[in-house]
Amino acid sequence: MKSKHFRGNVFVANLPPEFSDDQLAEAFDSFGIVLSAAVARDPGTGKKLRYGFVDIATERAAKLAVAAMNGAVVDGYNLDVRISEHPAAKTPPRPAAAPRGPSLRAARANDDSEDEAGSFSLRPKPRRQPTFQVERRSLPRRSG
Repeated sequence: MKSKHFRGNVFVANLPPEFSDDQLAEAFDSFGIVLSAAVARDPGTGKKLRYGFVDIATERAAKLAVAAMNGAVVDGYNLDVRISEHPAAKTPPRPAAAPRGPSLRAARANDDSEDEAGSFSLRPKPRRQPTFQVERRSLPRRSG
């Protein structure tokens, strides 16, 4: 099942109008393991929007693909290929400095949640595991 907001590490624009997800994956397959590829679609009509995203396994392979495929001609269309910029991947701005006041240690000294050994434990929030889609394709048989 594909996510509505699919993002890969390579952005590909100016695709031919009838270019499929499989054709997009095949175009980038020679650069590294293609984890997924999707041509963007209009959410209301489902019509292809002539751009898409490819998720290639390593950053090095993605950069190699961008260098080789940017400006390449596919079915008469010059592709515009770039490293995808994820808004979530950008470093968030640092919060303003906390006001000076009693130290955390002093605040802890007044806390009643001390365990038997006299130490405190701050539990980090659980991290959300990243999700990705793996596509299996059989390789063509070699003859000879």
